[in-house]
This record gives sequence, C-alpha cells and structure tokens, in this order.
Amino acid sequence: MDKTAVMDKHKKLTSEGWIRRFTAAEPRLSEMKEFYESMGLEVLVESFVPQEDQECQTCFDVEGLGGRYRTLYTKGRDSEAKSELDDLF
Repeated sequence: MDKTAVMDKHKKLTSEGWIRRFTAAEPRLSEMKEFYESMGLEVLVESFVPQEDQECQTCFDVEGLGGRYRTLYTKGRDSEAKSELDDLF
C-alpha cells in the first residue's frame, strides 16, 4: 500500500472515531494491545501509518525494518473506559 493510500485509511479511521495511539513492534505492540483491551477499549492494529508531521522516518525506511512496525488505534466502548484512559496520559 502506498503512502497516500495509508494516509487515506488513517483519515477514514479517525473520522470513524478511532484514535491513533502509537507505532511499535513486538513485543510492546501485543503488550499494549492487551492493556488497552483490559481498559475496555476496542483495539485495531494496522500496517505502519506515518504521522504527517513526523520529521524523521529513517528507522521505518530501512529495508525490511518498516514491515515490523504496526500502528495501534483505540476506540472507546464506553465513556468510563475513555475517562480512565485520559487520566493516565
């Protein structure tokens, strides 16, 4: 998927209420996925989505390395879970 298609997908997800949380590789990705789910949030893991204002992407551009990273999104199942999460960050 080219960068334009990836950014279009990100915009679609955010318009549907998904919040981009971060980009990571394993094992942190699975750990945080479980954490957000334990908070009562829906979790979606997508192919790496660069941030539009991200100045340096060298780590993600290295051949073979970028494919390891995934972007994690969350969406609230209820307002209580979202409120608890907002207090953490």
